[in-house]
Amino acid sequence: MDTGKAPEEKKCFVMMPISDADGYDKGHFTRVYEHLIKPAIENAGFKPIRADDTSKANFIVVDILQQILDCDIAICDLSARNPNVFYELGVRQAFNKKTVLICDDRTVKPFDTSGIRTLLYSASLRVDEVLKNIPNLTKCITETANPENNDVNSLVQLLSIETPANIPDKVQLSQDSSVILNAIKDLNKRMDFITGNDKKRANIFTDDSQVILPNGAIVKLGDNIFEDSPSHPFLGILFGETKELILLKNENEIIAIPKNDGKGKLLTELPF
Repeated sequence: MDTGKAPEEKKCFVMMPISDADGYDKGHFTRVYEHLIKPAIENAGFKPIRADDTSKANFIVVDILQQILDCDIAICDLSARNPNVFYELGVRQAFNKKTVLICDDRTVKPFDTSGIRTLLYSASLRVDEVLKNIPNLTKCITETANPENNDVNSLVQLLSIETPANIPDKVQLSQDSSVILNAIKDLNKRMDFITGNDKKRANIFTDDSQVILPNGAIVKLGDNIFEDSPSHPFLGILFGETKELILLKNENEIIAIPKNDGKGKLLTELPF
């Protein structure tokens, strides 16, 4: 029966060097992604996702780990032997998730992954080599996503481990962990507001987080802030703080006032 909903797009997360690596031209791995990996993923019918594809201000380590565990399939580029990539691969392999390993022809494959099928590609990125590598990678993605046999695709299978790691349905957090998690979520809300990613800006001041003004007064997010001067002008609504700044919101403008500045020391909640 047609429910009227579009089928959910399958995702392929790419674990690979993001920044420039020693011995490679500047921007090399961005070109590998754009000209080789991304087209191969799209040809296989998946949506490619890389850690730096999102502009959302968020706790990026949590985002990456969530993507690693949730994606339908992943590609891991072992080229340059990047330690972050190997860490991400370890997480993926621990849960016995479908993963395609690739590596350029100038990198010596690590011994620990030598028993797992790995697709080699030309580090030169010559057009003729790339055009040859794209269909090979597409085929490898398709075969890994829809295996017809018990090909070894992870260390869990290679070692014949019967029970891979699993994510519990419900995790009970300690009080301290809950406080930290809530603080991270609150910070994400504020960053989303600043960057324009928050679609519910009216709810930004719904919590009761406290801020200590330079004069020692304890105030809450959303409180009206004035200048302690003869005219007591209204400066804005308390939006948040950083180590150096008090952030106020006045209409659609975010005002940053240095805490150690003369004006910062005049901030007050009470206009008298």
